[in-house]
Amino acid sequence: MAEPDFGGKTVVITGAGRGLGLAMARRFGQAGAHVVIAEIIRERGQSAAETLSQEGISAQFAPLDVRVPEQSVSLVNQIAQERGKIDVWVNNAGLAFIAPAESLPIKQWDETMAVMVSGSFYCSQAVGRQMLKQGRGVIINMGSVDSFKAIEERVAYCTAKAAIVMLTQALAIEWAKRGVRVVAIAPGPIRTELVQQVFAEGKASPELYIRRTPLHKLGTVEDIAEAALFLASDEASYITGETLRVDGGWVAYQLF
Repeated sequence: MAEPDFGGKTVVITGAGRGLGLAMARRFGQAGAHVVIAEIIRERGQSAAETLSQEGISAQFAPLDVRVPEQSVSLVNQIAQERGKIDVWVNNAGLAFIAPAESLPIKQWDETMAVMVSGSFYCSQAVGRQMLKQGRGVIINMGSVDSFKAIEERVAYCTAKAAIVMLTQALAIEWAKRGVRVVAIAPGPIRTELVQQVFAEGKASPELYIRRTPLHKLGTVEDIAEAALFLASDEASYITGETLRVDGGWVAYQLF
């Protein structure tokens, strides 16, 4: 299959200052897209955009707190005015708290839902309006293997990621006939800074994840970036409402 051509296209990725978001921004940029690093932490977002620019990628930083719907609306309007259109939007911003369900602070539950569920909807609604005007566009939501399989001490994260699957389906069927596709990616265990932090804190180990994964290896951020590039491309034009698991067989594997 030929390299997808995103020349002249505008791609916005939330939480793209590092990890999966940055990897996706880099891959879309390598395919010719102008990428917008929408990030709540200004220093991280600016640094990411500068790094990509030094690599020859067309990139810019835009501050965004996905928990505030007015900010999503403002950013969409700004980019549409500057670039004329928005072709792809990736709802990647996220966070994870680890605690027993009975002692999880309510504040952490609320923040998880605000960022990953409400934030994904606020951004989708704002950019969806623009894409519906255009008659074309792709929204990619970030799910997880935890959308399908629960894991101990991750009650807020698992619940939020499960909601992402249904949000994807609900938006997809409503907007399909008007040219907007909505899809999701469910990564398995991927070597990101957050996962490395979990390893460093002794809350899990690479060996445990590798043993649990049928392919017997951890995924890379590049694996997810390639999946995002495909789903956003014209080669995937008949795919909508789908959550693509990129998990090395994690969900399919019945351990016992």
